[in-house]
Amino acid sequence: MNTLAIRLLTTAALATVASAQNPDFLATFSQPERTLSGSGGTVLQGLFPNEIVQVSWSTSTCTTFSAEKWSPRTAFHTMAGDENGDGTYWNPTIFGAIDALLTGPAVTTAAGPANQRTVFFSPSVPMGINVSAAPLRPGDVGRIIRNGAGDGQVQHFIRQEQINLALGLPLATPIDVDAIAFQQNYGVFFSLDADIFTPLCGGTLVRDGDILCIPGGALAYTPDLRIAGTAGLSAVVVYTEAQVDAMVVNAGIANRLGVCINSAIDTEALEIDLFGPVVGAPTCTGIAIPVPTLIFSTETMTGASLLTTIGGGNILPRPCGPVGSPCGTGPTFGPQIGLRPPAAAFGVQSYVNAIATARVCHHVLEAQQPVLNVFPLGAPAGATQIDYGSQFGFNMALIEIVPPVVPASFPAFPFSQLCFPDLYAPSVFVHAFPLFGTWGSFPMVAIPPGFAGKVLFQSVGFGPGTFELSTPVVIDVQ
Repeated sequence: MNTLAIRLLTTAALATVASAQNPDFLATFSQPERTLSGSGGTVLQGLFPNEIVQVSWSTSTCTTFSAEKWSPRTAFHTMAGDENGDGTYWNPTIFGAIDALLTGPAVTTAAGPANQRTVFFSPSVPMGINVSAAPLRPGDVGRIIRNGAGDGQVQHFIRQEQINLALGLPLATPIDVDAIAFQQNYGVFFSLDADIFTPLCGGTLVRDGDILCIPGGALAYTPDLRIAGTAGLSAVVVYTEAQVDAMVVNAGIANRLGVCINSAIDTEALEIDLFGPVVGAPTCTGIAIPVPTLIFSTETMTGASLLTTIGGGNILPRPCGPVGSPCGTGPTFGPQIGLRPPAAAFGVQSYVNAIATARVCHHVLEAQQPVLNVFPLGAPAGATQIDYGSQFGFNMALIEIVPPVVPASFPAFPFSQLCFPDLYAPSVFVHAFPLFGTWGSFPMVAIPPGFAGKVLFQSVGFGPGTFELSTPVVIDVQ
């Protein structure tokens, strides 16, 4: 039996395991990409590295499967406020890129879907601190919430200082978290963006392709299972860069040009597969620590593929097939993860930059023009359009015309427990009704002469016995 046949049989066997688990992800990609579906021709088809995308096999057939925008930049702008203090919410380069994703520890397949308030992430560029009392740096993993200090506040899952303590580094050492995964029984798994020398095991050069773990016994928790503290020198390299290289080679996966990949260079994304086998990773203490099956991507995996550590490295199976092309079968194009390839001969430029297992609701808004430079003359209705994507067949758009700072949000509980959980209020009015279908647009309100400020939109989707809110969008009028 030839090598290609063995790989295809291995992938088929792994698919049996995959069918028992939640197949859906949130993800980010390293380059701007486009959805496979085209998202109804709306601006939502454009996916940027600082936006979160849903990859949901469970809610579509293999003929309609597509990655779709889940947390647009404009949603982050509204949640974070004027974080860089320039007077404008629109900041197209906010976060730089999202390098790591983590669904909140309390948000599991059994507990319910994740939403834009519950997901933790790590940016490649620090978020501004004009609004939040706490920073969100490349060495942190956090999320944007509303608390007693107001909207736009950062809440950390783990801070740079806690990771540095576990690495034995000075607490202020700048680091960049490139991937993260967490499960209380096993601990925090992560990878860093750059090589760094540490005192671990008497002196260890931690490489950007290494996968490390801070074991569960070395962690202290907050009541909601965020990290309250780490033990010094507790981090362990569970897979070296050389071992990750070997898993990539063993998987026999092709890149976007159809070339077999023979190295990792940098580990880019991690998630735990609780349905896979657990192995023991040796440590310099002589005591092995348990390591669950990991799903991962690397910098070399253009075409946006995913691998699993099962069997020493294999292409990740999903309901519509493997998430990558085996060597000898052509390029990894992108449709396997819901992206539109740029040409018939080669695949998308991206590697998967971050992943997190999650079930989610799809209800998003994005303006075609997030900034209108119309002051002082104003503009007629329809000066721009607001595009929507909704899993609900019947929707209604709300509008709020506000001064330079958007008023606080408040929980929509007991409603909107599947999608965005908060309503931005209090001065909300019905703007467009009804809005039918999965994709569509509605016009911007007329801007009167002399007005400068913000216009906020949020959509309501009507589901069985409830209503669900979309992500908010703010248009800067100046």
